[in-house]
Amino acid sequence: MINSSSINLNSYFCSIFTMSIVVISLICSEAFPIQQAKEPLRGHLTRVTIQNDNDYLLGIHCKSRDDDLGFHILAKGELFGWKFHVNFRYSTLYFCGFSQGQIKKGVFEIYRANRDFYRCANCTWKAENDGVHGYTDNPKKGNLFYSWLK
Repeated sequence: MINSSSINLNSYFCSIFTMSIVVISLICSEAFPIQQAKEPLRGHLTRVTIQNDNDYLLGIHCKSRDDDLGFHILAKGELFGWKFHVNFRYSTLYFCGFSQGQIKKGVFEIYRANRDFYRCANCTWKAENDGVHGYTDNPKKGNLFYSWLK
């Protein structure tokens, strides 16, 4: 003969097990699509463009911790740009050195994720007479971010 207390105990554990499986399934089905839609593992794609608005040739050398983008010389109106994915820790940093011939104009942070992630997805910089101006995704008005050293 089967003991009624063991049936109740088995029934209780089966109910707990079934509810646990249902709850875990719901959590997983809700969590993974939200994470994928909100932020892929590599981060969102960002584009940086630098334009020379000066009458002289402008030397630019840009780097990050992992990438050296090389040295480029821009005539008036010319552009230099690159694309990258912001890392998941939002610590992506690119900096560029600017020069006019042998004259060092300065080294500046051109993209810093904790400053620029929400400011621009297409970050435009213009090298002008007084320094480097940064523009948001709405490029009508730029702000002077960095003044030239010389």
